[in-house]
Amino acid sequence: MAISIKLKRRWDIYPTLQEVLTATQNLSVSPFGLTEGGLQDFRGIKLIGERAQVPLRNGYMWENISQPLHTSLSYADFSGSVWQYFAIEETDDFTPVIDHVIFDESLFELSAYAICGNGATFLSCSFAGCKYKWGEFIGATLRDCRFTQIKKNIRLKFNSCKLLEDCLFSGEIHKALFWYSNLKNCTFEGLLYDCSFYGAEKTGNLRKGEIIPPEKVDNRMDGVDFSKADIIICSFQSFCYLDKVKPSKNNCVFKVTDEFHNYLLTAIESSDSPLKEKLIEYAKLFYAPHTTTPYEVVHPNNFSFKHPEETELSQQLYNFVCEAAEATGCRVK
Repeated sequence: MAISIKLKRRWDIYPTLQEVLTATQNLSVSPFGLTEGGLQDFRGIKLIGERAQVPLRNGYMWENISQPLHTSLSYADFSGSVWQYFAIEETDDFTPVIDHVIFDESLFELSAYAICGNGATFLSCSFAGCKYKWGEFIGATLRDCRFTQIKKNIRLKFNSCKLLEDCLFSGEIHKALFWYSNLKNCTFEGLLYDCSFYGAEKTGNLRKGEIIPPEKVDNRMDGVDFSKADIIICSFQSFCYLDKVKPSKNNCVFKVTDEFHNYLLTAIESSDSPLKEKLIEYAKLFYAPHTTTPYEVVHPNNFSFKHPEETELSQQLYNFVCEAAEATGCRVK
């Protein structure tokens, strides 16, 4: 539910960031009391810091000059809030804990800041319909958090997060970057397009052909539920093992083996498809075994999502991949 203009305008009596922080005792107590749900009422709050131009030899750059706040948040409603050039931040001996906080429809425009600090812990928080302009989760731990009403122009970034557990991601999820963040028992619903999931971070020193086994990766994808999602052209790289995920009936999740690939090529070559040449090209290009990519995910619209003219090619390739994965026992079910 959108936050009313009335709830936003009530904060106009505090025209500066410092006045807002003073009135709220550094975001611990709302001057407007509690919501009906018993949470501190920070709905519509505007936390807008100051910036200044810093001269450079060939021009200038903008730098945030408002000091970050070193605090934790708990049992509060920040729906419709604006975090601009100001953020909560960690210190050498303090890490923020954000416990039972609602951020629905908030705007994060944080420049160089992580959302609520590097390494922050988020417990049972809601981020429905949020916008992220210069803001990402870095080294964070998130448990039982809900990212819903995600729109396709929103870019979620989880940079080397320690753990995302029992979290929900729902909506049109485009180009989300989970990288090496450890996902456990998370649920995805809706569309995932061009998102990135990696298994292990440190792969640069591996010898040719050397693998990182499942028990050694940073992100095991343990119990991740894609059963209500459509995964289209997403990357599962750097030893991202998918044998423990719950796949959608609209996708084929499979282990890429030599046996699978040989069967796939043979099935295409022995078919009478007029697209045979192109199908073989795509099969060799996208679904050949690779040491660092042990699993792949296909969808009937992988190649037609952005190119409708390739609908028939995309569907046929999907059918052949499913057949090969089933016949060789490589499909994850």
